[in-house]
Amino acid sequence: MISVRDLCLTLEGRVVLDHVSFEIAHGESVALVGPNGSGKTSILRCLLGLVPFDGYASIDGHDVVHEPIAARTRLGYVPQKVAFGDARAAEVLSFVVKLRRIEQPRVAENLRAVGLEEHANERVRTFSGGMQQRLSLAVALLGDAPVMLFDEPSASLDREGQETFFDIVGQLRRRGRTLLLASHRSEEVECLTDRVLHVDRGRIAPESVPHARLARVIPLSTRGERR
Repeated sequence: MISVRDLCLTLEGRVVLDHVSFEIAHGESVALVGPNGSGKTSILRCLLGLVPFDGYASIDGHDVVHEPIAARTRLGYVPQKVAFGDARAAEVLSFVVKLRRIEQPRVAENLRAVGLEEHANERVRTFSGGMQQRLSLAVALLGDAPVMLFDEPSASLDREGQETFFDIVGQLRRRGRTLLLASHRSEEVECLTDRVLHVDRGRIAPESVPHARLARVIPLSTRGERR
């Protein structure tokens, strides 16, 4: 479902990704873990087609570079930070529906799923960081994309928001979605993913890291930190 081979990225003369390769099967949930600046977010940005890179990356068989629209239509994305301007919550989702020409909008349903139904007509600028993150998740769920990318998805969420997020992602896993999650949070990784890829200095360790070894992968000094 996700295929990456010899992915290389250089920004301002600095090597950010150095021949990164991995495969993620249909329905698999995988975490990218590693220290700040290791390249986790850069991998997601490459898959989204947001930065030029060398190498190969595809989503559901569609080349990210040569078939960008086909690849992106198969992706849902929850970034670490969001910016929705002065629109109302329901307006944000309606705009995305029109932009992406989604046939089944599910605006109210998605707001309900993330606990924001009562705030549908409120300005997003009045939302807390956690509420904006939940709105970002509602946007990502539009269109029922088979692949979901998450960048530190619960960093801004309070306990209630985290529980909602865990429940939604758990449902996505049971429905066979393919998930790729960049995270610092060991509890998030252990609960939501099948295996772990350790990213360090722009490279991925030769083998996936079992959950039992997460303590070695996510040092105590970085757990819970934001990127």
